Amino acid sequence: MDEGKAAGNGNISLKYAAWLSPALLFVLLVGSVAFYRERMLFIDAPHMLFRIINEGNFRIEQHRYGSFISQLLPLLGAKLHLPLRWVLMLYSFGFYLFYLMASLLLVRMGQYGLAVLMGLYFTVLISATYYWPNNEVHQGIVWLLLAFGMHACMADDMRNRYLRMLLFIVIFFLAIWTHPLVIPAALYLWVFFLAGKWRHQDGKQALWIPSGVLLLLCVIKIYTGMHDWYDSGKIDLVTHVDTHKLKDLVHSPQLHYFIWNCLHRYWLFTTLTIAGLLVLLFQRRYMLFMMTVVALCGYVGLVCITFWEEGPRWYMESEYVPLVLIGCAPFVYYLLPKIKPCYALALLAVVYTLRLVCIYHAAAPFTNRIILMDHMRDKMKEKHLTKVIISNQLSETASRSLIMTWGAPVESLYISALKGEHPQSTFIFMNPKEIMSADTTARNIFLGCFERSSDSQLNARYFEIDTTTTYKVMSFEELMR
Repeated sequence: MDEGKAAGNGNISLKYAAWLSPALLFVLLVGSVAFYRERMLFIDAPHMLFRIINEGNFRIEQHRYGSFISQLLPLLGAKLHLPLRWVLMLYSFGFYLFYLMASLLLVRMGQYGLAVLMGLYFTVLISATYYWPNNEVHQGIVWLLLAFGMHACMADDMRNRYLRMLLFIVIFFLAIWTHPLVIPAALYLWVFFLAGKWRHQDGKQALWIPSGVLLLLCVIKIYTGMHDWYDSGKIDLVTHVDTHKLKDLVHSPQLHYFIWNCLHRYWLFTTLTIAGLLVLLFQRRYMLFMMTVVALCGYVGLVCITFWEEGPRWYMESEYVPLVLIGCAPFVYYLLPKIKPCYALALLAVVYTLRLVCIYHAAAPFTNRIILMDHMRDKMKEKHLTKVIISNQLSETASRSLIMTWGAPVESLYISALKGEHPQSTFIFMNPKEIMSADTTARNIFLGCFERSSDSQLNARYFEIDTTTTYKVMSFEELMR
């Protein structure tokens, strides 16, 4: 595939449209700084950063090695002893800096279609999940697009055969190992490009060897995932699904949730997908049409089997977003080049603008939870408390406002630290059984999300707990009274 030559022969629309992707990602990068508290004080991100700061090293979970790229800036910031606010901003900023640089590299290599796909990926199925960056799906997909771009850019150069194969293995490994949801998109795009866009000039090895390597990487990733504590449960649901569940798939609440959202919330994705499929039919590319329909249905089916019931929007968006590469590839490669450049630019500008508005409006719940946690910290200060265990079940209103509570120990610690408090206040939500098994009598213990740390294990430059008192157990109503 040589998109640069294709653009020179008339695909000017694709070439010009590709430059909107870096512009879009720059806007999202600015937003990642403006909303750094909403993004960095929500469950996974503060927990991961807490471990990075205290351990002084990368924190790679579940062999998701490609995630190192988003941890690089905060790790350097902590080692340079930058203020905590800057470290948090660097963490939030670092995700989109990587995405922005990747999009610029794709445009520079002439891989305009992949750059447009990246822009659509970060918009048409994303709103609330923008504020939950630590799911590793996005990093994996960007590594995947870079892998395709570099392989395609070097495909016609006989001298770079071995270098291309080395880069193919390394970058595809990073992509697939960063998150298992990358696998369906990787396999679909590989066949999609082989079927219609790539022209190989260095023999059958250009087809069979990379295909075998890619398939082997996917198989090994699935096998290792079957033995990981986190991914194994989800993979087991797919590999051991019973026939009754398959028959009832059309009645799955998750499927109804997805269809409703495709009609009301993500209608732009639906429109672009249908437009691309229709173009494949008009151009008589029936195999690509059938392959895309099967891939779309298969992916949605896998998600419904894994998550039978509805889930929170910020989480489910991250599960569905690889569908963008499957659903929008025909639109990008077979319809967009046929549109006049000015119309193509206007179309994508409208799509990106509408989705940016959706992303902006999705911030409200995450902003409100920070306000509530700020209020909880104020109540602790008012009652002269620095360490609190909240013991009872929350009211429906409080539970909905906090969204999730397992990250509260480090989230509250950050909020207190950003206020310049010494020592810092922290609170944790625990049920009665957890309280009985926890050490609540020691004065120098910090009860974290999943770990128990002494004050000596914390990075004293950033974190200082109160070692003069123990945790006080109280209800949420008592605290807020």
